[in-house]
Amino acid sequence: MFENSTPADEYFGRWKMSFLGINNTFRDAAISSGDHTTDPGIAHKVALAEDALDAWAKTYPRDPQLARTYFLATVVERKIWIQANQQRAWTYLNQLEQRFADTYFGRLVKKNLEIGFTEHYYALPVACAMSATTVTTTGDVSNASATPVPAATPAELITTSSAQTPAPSETTLAVGLKIVLLPQACIPVGTSVHGGAN
Repeated sequence: MFENSTPADEYFGRWKMSFLGINNTFRDAAISSGDHTTDPGIAHKVALAEDALDAWAKTYPRDPQLARTYFLATVVERKIWIQANQQRAWTYLNQLEQRFADTYFGRLVKKNLEIGFTEHYYALPVACAMSATTVTTTGDVSNASATPVPAATPAELITTSSAQTPAPSETTLAVGLKIVLLPQACIPVGTSVHGGAN
């Protein structure tokens, strides 16, 4: 067992993280995520730990500590409701079951996979379908339409949305794998979009 173990003072990935640092990053991010999150700061920290985990697994593929770290990774990835993180959670769960089936964490994950895994992430926001009517009392009356116009204050803009935010949609991708796509409120036309839902 110890022949395959990683030295505690060896560092991996672009940010040179030890395996203890990787574990701590995943644990801290899981706590910071609460029930779930789309916080880009948390996702970025997790991405750095993922990079280090990949490098560690390539260098010491039989390290028994990898099972614990993959498990910690699945815990936090499941809480980050971003498509890439949800997909990595599924990948890590399967790696644990296939490569570390005899470990405590492998057996724990096997039970989870038997129940089934559901990915959660948000759909991209779309522009609202809008209908607008402008009513004014200024201008040349001779050009007025013969169609009756409801009484309104000068230059009033009446805007109504013709589309409501849809309900979440669920799709089965494979045996034991589902996706719940969470809609976001539509974005009014002319509004710039930065980031996702929180």
